[in-house]
Amino acid sequence: MAVLLLCPWRLAVAGDKPAATADDSAIGIANGNLPDAPSAQQTSEGFVQQLGTAAKTIGSDELHFLKWPLQPKALKWDALFLGATAVLIANDESVLYQVPQSWHSTSVTLSNAALGADAGIAGGIFVTGLITHDEHAQETGIRSGEAALDSLILFSAAKAIFQRQRPYTGVGEGRFFSGNWTNGSFPSGHSMFTWTIASTVAHEYRPLWLKVLVYGLATTVSTARVTAREHYPADVFVGGVLGYGVGAYVANRGTYNKAQSHPFSQRRIKRVQNAVLEYVSIQ
Repeated sequence: MAVLLLCPWRLAVAGDKPAATADDSAIGIANGNLPDAPSAQQTSEGFVQQLGTAAKTIGSDELHFLKWPLQPKALKWDALFLGATAVLIANDESVLYQVPQSWHSTSVTLSNAALGADAGIAGGIFVTGLITHDEHAQETGIRSGEAALDSLILFSAAKAIFQRQRPYTGVGEGRFFSGNWTNGSFPSGHSMFTWTIASTVAHEYRPLWLKVLVYGLATTVSTARVTAREHYPADVFVGGVLGYGVGAYVANRGTYNKAQSHPFSQRRIKRVQNAVLEYVSIQ
């Protein structure tokens, strides 16, 4: 995923500079001038500048995410999210302990495969864009990498703060703030990353079949992490909601979604989606 993030960024920055035309090259050669190769210092400075741009963008994203729940318009969504999470936490241990142990191995394999498939779709779109010179596909790859890194930062911080013990660890199962900051259960990383990628791709492209595919894979991951007895239902729910929000925000900040500016639909499903997009776009 780091390759998916950094390589597109370098291509995007390089693409801002006009390339020399064949006529320019011919004129230079006719005059006895050969093009100078870029020096190592120029290459190094350019790479550092690109990393600085990437870091600034990620920092801006993280600042926006911290402001999400603090806006007056977001309070009703905050209450709904916290209420649902509280209900799941109150019941998730009893739900998890009904899952047969025999499901563990298959569910772990399934969750890993579905996460890999979602990441593969985003990576495949980007590579296809490079081959076909499709700028929208290239941007989708860039946005997916950016969103994944945003989610990684949020996930790592949440895991360190909440320190929830994983299921079946023997001591303090399901407890929060129990010192397990290196391998915390809350939120689920698999769920968060898959929903992040799925949301980014689904908001970049309109076909229904693609949305069903990526969201179906994300739902599979969330479900399988519970049936694998690796996470509680509350863990995958919170991870999925956060991942979806991160992906929606990053994708709808992109060039192509800005240019489309579709009017809000009155269909019920679209109204819910529009409300979510309004929430994640709060400044």
